[in-house]
Amino acid sequence: MNNIAETVAVFVRKYRKKREMTQEELAEKCGLHPTYIAKIESGRQVCSLKTLSRLADALSVSPHALLGQIDKKQAAVYQFQNEHLRDILEKGNKSDKEMLFAVAETLIKKRKKSKS
Repeated sequence: MNNIAETVAVFVRKYRKKREMTQEELAEKCGLHPTYIAKIESGRQVCSLKTLSRLADALSVSPHALLGQIDKKQAAVYQFQNEHLRDILEKGNKSDKEMLFAVAETLIKKRKKSKS
């Protein structure tokens, strides 16, 4: 993504859909017009920091999340999880590795089904 408007567009749309909200519902929750939400989600409108904050509140995320960033606490959780998975792959027994791959395959199949 090459600019802030495009980044915000992607993440506003992502979190809105994740919460099963329409653009109209999000607009109402933020006190904005639905066409303004549509323009933000298409990347045609750069919103103010105040609007970004209102969107974040309505979507129950931090403003950082709408900018494609994560907070330090979440980054630490990701790092711990990655290190734990790496330990299993490097030091785990055959059974642990097989179980980990089975879970990963199940998750991939589930995501493919939900996208179709």
